[in-house]
Amino acid sequence: MTTDVIMPKLGESITEGTILEWKKNIGDSIERDETILEISTDKVDSEVPSPASGVLLEILYNTNETVPVGEIIAKIGDSFDEKPSKVEKNQTVSDKKSNSEENISLEESFDEKKSETDTFDFDNERRFFSPLVKSIAKKEGVSLAELRDIKGSGHNSRVNKNDILNYIKQKKQLNSESLKDFGKDYNTNNNQISSYKQEVSNSNTEIEPMGHIRKMIAKHMIKSRDTSVHVYSSNEVDMTSIVNFRNDNKKSYDLKYDTSLTYTPFITRAVIKAINEYPMINCSIIGENISHNKNINMWIAVALPDNNLIVPVIKNSEELNFLGLTRSTNDLANRARLGSLNPDEAQGSSFTITNPGIFGSLFGMGIINQPNVAILSVGSIHKRPVVKETDYGDVIVPRSMMYLTLAYDHRIIDGAYGTKFLGKIKELLEHFSFDEIEL
Repeated sequence: MTTDVIMPKLGESITEGTILEWKKNIGDSIERDETILEISTDKVDSEVPSPASGVLLEILYNTNETVPVGEIIAKIGDSFDEKPSKVEKNQTVSDKKSNSEENISLEESFDEKKSETDTFDFDNERRFFSPLVKSIAKKEGVSLAELRDIKGSGHNSRVNKNDILNYIKQKKQLNSESLKDFGKDYNTNNNQISSYKQEVSNSNTEIEPMGHIRKMIAKHMIKSRDTSVHVYSSNEVDMTSIVNFRNDNKKSYDLKYDTSLTYTPFITRAVIKAINEYPMINCSIIGENISHNKNINMWIAVALPDNNLIVPVIKNSEELNFLGLTRSTNDLANRARLGSLNPDEAQGSSFTITNPGIFGSLFGMGIINQPNVAILSVGSIHKRPVVKETDYGDVIVPRSMMYLTLAYDHRIIDGAYGTKFLGKIKELLEHFSFDEIEL
């Protein structure tokens, strides 16, 4: 008896996962709930437990391949001598029922094609093609020579389903003359790529492929840039009273509550209060509609040890007091750095706070996280001379100053509204109500 290992659905909006590492090899024994592989989504990395005890009979997808949710990625049996049932890539559990019928039709199609041409001799081919790619090639009459010329977009330039389907689509659209030109251009491009690779290999340049998380960050940032009309407003805030309060109470706060007193909950608390007065900042744009979020789900950007970024969410942050915000912020940040966040803890936000100041930046200009309409960038706190008005005239005094920069989507947030919101945060921070903090 065999058991299917399925690409799990790790969140409501998760549709696919990328395989980072197989923890077991074919033939290895495995216990139920033992980690069989690690996967990465566009939110977090996660370990996948084995659904059964037994022996790993078959691995259908390799490392770095991206697989839709619900597809079979491996098979586990009672012993290695057991033969797994035929399963092609891109086959979900619901597809298994009709698998035998499809195999028969593919074999019949293959026999018919083979009588016309002998170009489907994949058995002696050194380059790897997945069973699904081979089946499509046989069914559509794509010769081995054509298949060799297709530039794959998979791991190690491997040809995947989309590559061969795109080739077939282009082939059908082109007439015989343009198809020859296409082949010439294709070979020319391949020669150029080979020449480039040779040039790179002979230089001091080192080429490193992007990791999955970095690819997802790049994808999201490009999408946001092309979606939101970014406008920026900045303000400087006198943080002296908060700095002094934290310096005086951080040790006792840590001893009493076993959690660090950082500047983040002060800023988060001020943002929540400001959103209550300016609720449009907490909206989302869905298509051509404005979604008014009932709760304030605060995205807090966290830098990871590998220089990547993850943004866990404090759900319903308006319901938490100062201590609750402090504990939630520290807990999510620590677990994000350890890679132990649940996927649902990194999605569903309505506003974002990012803190480039923690690395010494004076201020930053963030890119909005979709479908949010605003993001607040927090700069570093520096002590510098500032002119203050007094009853006796202007004086120069040392103050702890910080820049805040708000990026907002001009499609629904105008400059006046965004600037007033930022001004309210400044007011709340400079006149912070310390009475709500129990010591």
